[in-house]
Amino acid sequence: MSSEKKNEVILIIKKIMKKISEDVVIQKQMPILDLPKIGYDNTVWSNEKRMLTIGDKKIEVSPDSVKKIPTFAQYLVMANAVKKLLDEDMESTIRGMYYATLSNVGDEKNKQKFWNNQDNSDDAIKAVELLTGIPREEFSVTSKPKGMISGPIKLRVGGDIIDCNLGSRSTSQLIPTNIGDVQIEDVKADFVMVVEKDTVLSNIRKSGFIQKYNAILMTGSGEPDRATRIMVKKLNESWNKPVVVFADADPWGLGIALRYKIGSESLSYDSDRLVTPNAQVLGMMFSDIYEYNIPEVARLTATDEDINRANDMKKKPWLQDKKWQKELNLFLNKKEKCELDAFFKHGFKYLAETYLPQKLRQIGLI
Repeated sequence: MSSEKKNEVILIIKKIMKKISEDVVIQKQMPILDLPKIGYDNTVWSNEKRMLTIGDKKIEVSPDSVKKIPTFAQYLVMANAVKKLLDEDMESTIRGMYYATLSNVGDEKNKQKFWNNQDNSDDAIKAVELLTGIPREEFSVTSKPKGMISGPIKLRVGGDIIDCNLGSRSTSQLIPTNIGDVQIEDVKADFVMVVEKDTVLSNIRKSGFIQKYNAILMTGSGEPDRATRIMVKKLNESWNKPVVVFADADPWGLGIALRYKIGSESLSYDSDRLVTPNAQVLGMMFSDIYEYNIPEVARLTATDEDINRANDMKKKPWLQDKKWQKELNLFLNKKEKCELDAFFKHGFKYLAETYLPQKLRQIGLI
């Protein structure tokens, strides 16, 4: 993190603290923190950007009631912890920030932990992002690395060059979560393929797919972290590499695939950094279960939770495209789901040598 950016974050936090102090000491009034509201009711589809964006609704956080005091205090404690982290020129994971700010509050008879769980701490970190307008990676708070990448691409991290093509048939490289310190040095690939799970990536990688089709393989290992999404976006928009996404044929897999393409309600305030509108979600579609003759024994029965999720997705204004409605209707009619791994019933090489190439040929990518 540059000293200029670090000083900017520290200055913003100081201004927030000063304003609160002036409200209490000088103005003799309740301090208020104004920040954008996060959630479905403040998520807006932008036709221009082709992604989910945050709306204009705000929330006010103030210690004006017993119920609100803990949240207000948690936001201030986390903001102060971020300032301390930057003052000491250190970095931390979101888990580390939870422990750094963990304490007991109340007297001996009513003692309790400051955080109920890490979700509260994570919410406070998000509040600091919203209050400062600066993503957490830029104030040196990251998550555990989970994204992986293989193929003809070189990354510079600090003074080190990571050649992701070395041994790419047998191994993948972790995508550093301090993504602001990662530079893409060179890309020789023709396209980028993102798959939902690391186990599927391993199968595709070992088949020689990278070498045969000159591709970069990536995964967010389930729900993608921010670093993986940012890397996908950079490869598409800065390096002009087409991006295709494959996930399991269930509502959750479709949701994960769409995180890359349109974003999410929980991170709609950061879509400009995270979303790749040009990404194409090619599979696994619900219709692929039947078009590619996945045996019944390899199909899974949809749970009530799956069905509720699909019904919820059908109602989303940003998923009214006929393609998504048709696929979701098929799922709700058949009440069956399938993992990409189910293609192994056709043989361990079928996924990489038959299904994926057919999908890529349909759009003229290979």
